[in-house]
Amino acid sequence: MTETIAPFSTSRVFNAPRDLVFKVHTDINHLQNWMSPKDFKIIHTSMDFRVGGTYHYGLEGPDGTQMWGKQVFREIVPNERLTFIQSFSDKDGNNTRHPMSPTWPLEMLATTTFEDIDDIKTKVTITWQPWNSDDVGNSTFDSARDGMVQGFNGTFSNLEAYLKTL
Repeated sequence: MTETIAPFSTSRVFNAPRDLVFKVHTDINHLQNWMSPKDFKIIHTSMDFRVGGTYHYGLEGPDGTQMWGKQVFREIVPNERLTFIQSFSDKDGNNTRHPMSPTWPLEMLATTTFEDIDDIKTKVTITWQPWNSDDVGNSTFDSARDGMVQGFNGTFSNLEAYLKTL
């Protein structure tokens, strides 16, 4: 099911080849080094990387607040695209509501695409859309676009810094 609300999308170009950028998105040994909002630390990661499998993670904010999330993979096209259902979760991987926004959609359809730029750079585009959401969830999502830009910019900055270490 798709929703009627316009998706959120953001992109950044990274100075790294597409196969490496895809690998750091799909290998838990890489993800635990960068996949978090700015100033958060990763406290848990587990992954079953296959269609139907999950990536479960825990984050801790600067004030000690913990947030958990889960991705359930729907499509994996190596070096091109990842599609998954993104949700907040508890530490056991059960879906929960957003800890700071109880009207946030319970699930998001998320797609990450990887595109060659000049054979030495990679454009990553992330698209989110409420999935199986009600009107209140859609409205909450729609009003949070500026915050999503800030959040993804922080995560993209983490990725950019991490890629420079490889």
